[in-house]
Amino acid sequence: MKQSTSLSIIVTLIILFLASCSEKKSDQKDIINDLFPEAQSELREVINSIVTDAETANLEGLKASHLLSDKFTKFGPRSFERQDIESTNESELEHFGSISNFKAKVKDLKIDVFGDIGIATYYIHVSFEKDGKEITGSARQTLVFLKTSEGWKIIHEHGTARQQ
Repeated sequence: MKQSTSLSIIVTLIILFLASCSEKKSDQKDIINDLFPEAQSELREVINSIVTDAETANLEGLKASHLLSDKFTKFGPRSFERQDIESTNESELEHFGSISNFKAKVKDLKIDVFGDIGIATYYIHVSFEKDGKEITGSARQTLVFLKTSEGWKIIHEHGTARQQ
């Protein structure tokens, strides 16, 4: 009798262990195939906020959208060289400080989320005044975001102006 009781306990423990393993697996997120709609919505709001900050020349808001880290990188339309966080902030301060009436339209926005990483790609059409002249242009933009304790922050950006 003791032997059958011990065997029953062992079988029960094995079944519980296997059941707990399968529960853990089903709770895990599939970062490749899951869409993460809540994160996509959050990132859409962040991108809208970035556009609003650019249109209102809120340079502190633009600065705050970037991860303030040595790991931040940028390839931008105004500079061929790889930029770090400091040169990016300086470039944006100089650019937005030298123009007025900036307007931007984001088109064909695609947001892919991989857990705490989000990648947004889109086309942007801009117009602004500089030195009394109206300038218009289009570009492709990629923003790579990291979800931090302070919200989604840009960790890499890449903009390519459309050649006219």
